[in-house]
Order: sequence, then structure tokens, then C-alpha cells
Amino acid sequence: MKVLFFKPAGGAAGASSDGKYACGMVRKMIHSIGLEGVQNARELGGYITSDGLMVKHGLLLRTAKLCDAAPEDIDKLANIYHVGSIVDFRMEPEIEGLEDPEVGIADYFNLDVMMPLDISEIDMSAFDLKEPDMAAIVDACEKIGMLDGRMYIGILEGEPGIRGYREFFDILLRARPGEAVLWHCTAGKDRTGLATMLLLSALGVDEQTVVDDYLLTNDYNRKPADLTTQMLRAQGYDDEFISKAVIAFQLIDEIFIRRTLTHLKENYGSVIGYLTEKLDFTDSEIDELKERYLERI
Repeated sequence: MKVLFFKPAGGAAGASSDGKYACGMVRKMIHSIGLEGVQNARELGGYITSDGLMVKHGLLLRTAKLCDAAPEDIDKLANIYHVGSIVDFRMEPEIEGLEDPEVGIADYFNLDVMMPLDISEIDMSAFDLKEPDMAAIVDACEKIGMLDGRMYIGILEGEPGIRGYREFFDILLRARPGEAVLWHCTAGKDRTGLATMLLLSALGVDEQTVVDDYLLTNDYNRKPADLTTQMLRAQGYDDEFISKAVIAFQLIDEIFIRRTLTHLKENYGSVIGYLTEKLDFTDSEIDELKERYLERI
């Protein structure tokens, strides 16, 4: 992974939120934006592109859902990162009762990118996460291909995904100078991971770095995944079910993003080919995106 150490807003270079250093956690601390109540909260600043430019710090933020954000988290997003746009990729059942808080004067966009679901086969109430039914969630996630990566290709090829990710790029291009764009889903791993893969690829970041960023979710979500494992084991669930549950809720598998990248290369030549052919993203818009979010080292 090509990264540079930097001084994040409000903290020392390479330091965690409590100011301490930790061996083996360099990647996490480089990209963390230090939110206490929000999982998987990090930025893209510091990645190096294939032509030697660097993603600007503090402008491109990816997280899990914001509903548990602490007051100091909201203050940091509003007054340090100056978030001007929040993109929420969740479905309506996921949002109800777990709405994002207001963050300063940031504009809020709900872009449900999920492919059309056959509700005759899927219990959509499973995605009501206020009182989660673990068995129902795992069953629904298995049916939509979330546990083997099929869902990613379905999202990218479905009309909601094409429309939603196109709007995501429009929001990035409309962002006011100096204001950050934040995007998230529930755990900040699948729909958020796809958005990030598309964005980093458009900016010219190499494929391995794109995959490495995707896999950082397993570092950031390790603690809640361990807690889920302990809880389900205590409730008597077997290891196979627990493995499915942690993929549904917190973790990801490298094969998911690898299969997706292979699909895009085989069908469109590259990720850029997908952006131009399916999202109607033009060369001039890609150039504008780079002008906004890249800088010389």
C-alpha cells in the first residue's frame, strides 16, 4: 500500500485518538479520523496515484452509520473536517430509527444503491436493525449474495447502483472548496467499499492499494466482530452461522472485491471503462475530479 505519514486534523502524525502509538496498527492510524462513536471511520488522504500525485487530506471520508456519533464526533466533522455533504447508501428499513444526526450545515443524500430485491423471497423486515433478528438477517444476506460477493456485481449492474453511484460522483464534483464529502452505509464496508473502489480507481490509485483500502475494514471492525462472535457463541450458534453473521455485519473477504474487479475488467476493460460506459462519466469529469482531490507531493 502506498501511503504517507501525515498529521491528521487535531492530532499528531501516526498517533491514535488517545495520543499513543501502537505497533502493528500503522495503517489504521494513518487513515483514522478519530471518531469515538462511529465505526470504520477513516479518510482517503495520503494515497499515491500511479502518476505520482497524492489524494488530498481531510476531504474524502468513509465511515459506518453515523447514528451513534458522539457530540464531539459531530463537532469534529462539522468544524475540523468541514463536512459539506453526507451520502447515506442505506436502504429505508436500515435507516428507520437509526437516522443520521445533523452535522453542521452539511447536505444529506440518501442513495439506495441496492439492486432490485425479490421481496417474495426476502423478508425485508430483516433489515430493520433497531432490534436485529440475526437468523433473518443472515438468511436475507445469503439470498442477495452478500456472503459470497455476488451482491457487489448485482449492485454495479443494477439501475439503483448505476444511478446512485453516478449521483455520488456528481456530489463529489459539486462539493464546495475546502468542504469534505462523507459517505457511509451501515458498517461502512460493502456499498461504501464499492463507492471507494470506484473513486480511488477514478483518481488513478493502483489496484493493489484499492484492495488494501477495502481490507482495512477488517482492522477497523475487528473489535465489534469479536464481540458479535462472543455473543453468538454464548447463545449457542455454531461456527458456520457465526462466520456468516460476522460477514453480514462487520467483516469482508478479499475475494469479494477481487471478483468484482475481474468482472469490471472482463466486461468493460477496466474500472474506468465501467465509469465511462455505465455511469456516463466523461474524461473531462475524471480530470476535474483529479483536479479537486489530488495534489503534488
